[in-house]
Amino acid sequence: MLTDLRANIRRAAAALIAVFGVIAVALGYWQIVRTDLATDPANPRVAEERQFEPRGRILDRNGQVLAVSEPTSNGMRRRYAKPSLVHTIGFFSPRFGETNLEQAFDAELRGAHTPSAWERLTASLIHRSPQPPDLVLTVDSRMHDAAIAALGNANGAIVVLDPHSGAVLAMASKPFFDPNASDEQIAAVQNDPAQPLFNRAVQATYVPGSTFKTVTAAAAIDSGLVDLNAPFLCTTAVKIGSYSVDCRNSQRVPRLTYKQAFAWSSNRVFGLTGLLLGFPGPINPWLDDRPPGPYPWTQPGATIRASAERLEDYAHRFGFERSLPFDLPVTPSHVKRQQTEWTPELLLQTAFGQGELEATPMQMALLAATVANGGRVPTPYLASEMVSGDAHRQLHEPGEFFSIAMSDSTAKTLVGFFVEGVDSGYAAKAAIPGVKVGGKTGTAEVGDGTSHSWFIGFAPAENPRVAIAVIMEHQGSGSDFATPAAQQVLRVALDATK
Repeated sequence: MLTDLRANIRRAAAALIAVFGVIAVALGYWQIVRTDLATDPANPRVAEERQFEPRGRILDRNGQVLAVSEPTSNGMRRRYAKPSLVHTIGFFSPRFGETNLEQAFDAELRGAHTPSAWERLTASLIHRSPQPPDLVLTVDSRMHDAAIAALGNANGAIVVLDPHSGAVLAMASKPFFDPNASDEQIAAVQNDPAQPLFNRAVQATYVPGSTFKTVTAAAAIDSGLVDLNAPFLCTTAVKIGSYSVDCRNSQRVPRLTYKQAFAWSSNRVFGLTGLLLGFPGPINPWLDDRPPGPYPWTQPGATIRASAERLEDYAHRFGFERSLPFDLPVTPSHVKRQQTEWTPELLLQTAFGQGELEATPMQMALLAATVANGGRVPTPYLASEMVSGDAHRQLHEPGEFFSIAMSDSTAKTLVGFFVEGVDSGYAAKAAIPGVKVGGKTGTAEVGDGTSHSWFIGFAPAENPRVAIAVIMEHQGSGSDFATPAAQQVLRVALDATK
């Protein structure tokens, strides 16, 4: 009897020890391993505390306040000085969370990563949150305002870069919404067919039209395939397979050099260039109305594979098919759909800017910036530094580049091509008195009977301080819409960067 009682006591004790062991392990897990729950935004206590947390200000490059936290009876509320910057700055909302830079630098703006070591130390000793630092951007409010005004009533985007440092001086997207609006109003715009929540500068992809001829020209010139001084005649259409490409764009200059073909945006010249990239040069005789014989890719055993691979290679160098390094996510730009096989017709169309090409305005701004930067593709960035009192923490190293697209000599040649486009070609409406401007227009057919209007360029051409890309959706000619819009922004940008 006594033996049974002792056995029962031992079993009960073992069970209690096991239960306490499980509790100890669970407590250890939740208290030591899963410490992230204390800061998880989904935690109701954390969400409630964050309503009363101050956030650091967001400033433009000149110190203008763009975002600030203001106390209210319900906690701190974020106020934005320029609603049109919502696609760059984003917004902070207890209901919807954070977006764009407010999200990317949330920890810093809350003071979790303050640049001041003294503030971090004293805050930990007295168990209070450190004073949140300010986030200083590369954006110039004057250029941004000019970009918004230049877009007018058109949907689209404008990106302005410092081509040497990579700093984003303006990044405008239309339509936009007011982040100062009530939660109900912000919720309503989610169903707006115009998609005002969509950042067209880095998230939307468009057919780039003739602005892509920059890549085709770079590939041909850098590969030593073009005689820049040998003119050729371009007056008749050429049929490649079932597709016909003509010389209507350059009909004002029937006998022209390669530079003039770029300035007057000859589709036939650059379509043929794409097909000839994999064959020996000079290719000038094959660009003429009367080529010296059957085209090389039509010969027995010949293919366009080498030409297509060279065009893809140069597009990749500029940033196509890659994840661009940036403070915000950028939709990759593509040369064609992955499952599509190259055909002569597709390569022809791609080389002059149509086909299955898709590019973001950011990517096209980088094209212009690369020409202006001696062939190096600058690494773009928006966030300049965190500032807390006298303490500064630089967030990027200006002047970095993530790729070399072409040689310096090829880039210099293309600078001359861009200047020719403004001085005596389709980009003439980008001209600014007393300043040499370089530009390339694009009129991209989008399949619904309309065209997107494009312009990419830089100024001043001899030592570019700004590069720009403009896209205006469904507006028509690049010469008539995007080009004068770019000129408006370039004027302000050149004044602001003196």
